[in-house]
Amino acid sequence: MRKTKELKKRPGEIFVSPDGGETVYVQKRNGERGRMVSQSELAQNTETAYSEQDMTDHEAVKLRKKYPALQKAWDRYKTVWHLVNDEDYDN
Repeated sequence: MRKTKELKKRPGEIFVSPDGGETVYVQKRNGERGRMVSQSELAQNTETAYSEQDMTDHEAVKLRKKYPALQKAWDRYKTVWHLVNDEDYDN
């Protein structure tokens, strides 16, 4: 996971954020997005969720049917997820 970097402003830098301040970039002179200077935990979590989306679509189900070990691991993951999630709701 990315950690929020300390913002070190250089003279003349302009900062832009396409997501309302969750992720901040330096804007290049040509107007393009430059280096990332900070990213909130929410933005990191959202990025991870998008990158893991393919683990739950219909193709993922086909893979789990094809590979029993993958299905077994998925079932264990779901069990742990439900235990933790239900515990969080109980508190």
